[in-house]
Amino acid sequence: MEIAMLRNKEDIEYFSRLIYETVHIPVSYINKDLEVITGFPAIFTSNPLYPSYVELFQQLDFFNAPLNVPVLSTTSFLENFISIKVGDKDELHGAWILGPSVYSPIEDETIYGLLNDFQVRVTVNTLKEYYKSLSIINKLTLLHTGLLATYLLYSKRLAVTEVIQRETTLTNNVIIEENPDLQVSKNRREISFHASYQWEQMVMQCVKEGRKENLINKLISPDFEGRIGVLSKKSHLRSQKNLVISVITIATRYAIDGGLHPELAYTMSDYYIQGVEDIKEALELQTYVREALYAFTDRVNEIKQHKYTTPINECQSYIFKHLYEEITLGQMAKVVNMHQNYLSALFKKEVGMSITEYILKQKVEEAKRLLTHSDYPLSEIYTWLNFHDQSHFTKVFKKYTGTTPKKFKSKKGI
Repeated sequence: MEIAMLRNKEDIEYFSRLIYETVHIPVSYINKDLEVITGFPAIFTSNPLYPSYVELFQQLDFFNAPLNVPVLSTTSFLENFISIKVGDKDELHGAWILGPSVYSPIEDETIYGLLNDFQVRVTVNTLKEYYKSLSIINKLTLLHTGLLATYLLYSKRLAVTEVIQRETTLTNNVIIEENPDLQVSKNRREISFHASYQWEQMVMQCVKEGRKENLINKLISPDFEGRIGVLSKKSHLRSQKNLVISVITIATRYAIDGGLHPELAYTMSDYYIQGVEDIKEALELQTYVREALYAFTDRVNEIKQHKYTTPINECQSYIFKHLYEEITLGQMAKVVNMHQNYLSALFKKEVGMSITEYILKQKVEEAKRLLTHSDYPLSEIYTWLNFHDQSHFTKVFKKYTGTTPKKFKSKKGI
């Protein structure tokens, strides 16, 4: 298709429909005055984050991009767009806009955070509905969509690395005030250096190996010289919080290297990092970060106590990820490429219980966590965990805990 043909409305509508029905992402064509000429679908959920499409288009700033090259832009509100500036050497015609889409479902916590950060005058429910309406398209697929669109329009072959990627923000006033080399020079003059990297490694090695007692000794009597880094010039509390977040992030990786399941490690990391923001005093952070490190170390130590063969570890990992689904021995056998009978015998030999018993026990442990830390009704909990009914759930729960779910919940004060 030649560039001149882009002025033909029928071609524009055909192209819009073709891309939309292929990747399920809205497609619009706008002129150089930022007016929407046409698009597909003709009607889709309006964006509540911007007073008008013009403001959105201005934020994308695609007119500063090269002609006829796809640009992947991500807005401050996590929306992704592919834009292609249309024109020739003598005249600018307009631009194609593919989007918005998101890489993954936007969680409620993220929505609350965006509203708090940007003080947008939009209700939470309105924003939730907006994000639910967006297509979920991973980054690689989106990049390939840009390549496909460019080829259909101009028969122009490009590689993924040739797609321009930029993040657009509501404000672009980030200024780096001082070169790191100058700060190093200052540290040398003042003989003021950071704490030793070797000491950090020794602490994290305790986490990785699940050695809590050694970790406690390291933290109580730190044997290093130097100072702790300053991660915020404007607030001591913010600086300390950033340091704690850094420590938790590093500990997460060491715990995974020590054998902790990545999903569990990352979930713990999210939990402890979120908790940092609720702390109001810098001194409290010292206790908090120690407790986080102890928790990671304890979890790793539990793993170290039970060393299983690779097939059993793979089974346990699968069960961990699919606990809210119905899991069968046949599924497990396919995961590890073994005969069901052999796997069943191997699992019982190493773990000390059958796969069915292990799954039920894990479901009960999950139920205990939900009963302890949430106010979800029993009916929802046993339904989520795929128990036949409340009677079945109660029977299994009592078998492994010695009490009923209702009594367990009442004892926890919920």
